[in-house]
Amino acid sequence: MTDLDFDAFVLPAITGISPVSASTPMHRAAGKLQRALPPGWRVEVVEGPRRNGQAGQPVLRVVVSDQ
Repeated sequence: MTDLDFDAFVLPAITGISPVSASTPMHRAAGKLQRALPPGWRVEVVEGPRRNGQAGQPVLRVVVSDQ
């Protein structure tokens, strides 16, 4: 079983970050999630928090529109 470290992932750390290039599987996952969400919501692929000076990994961010 995979050991997940949820405490290390801090959601406020990924706000205000521009979209990044990511793998095709990440974009497929974003597309599937986008199709499951109600109108007015969008899915973005963004860079996650940087750790130890290394670039962050791509993560999915779900955002509600301002409308």
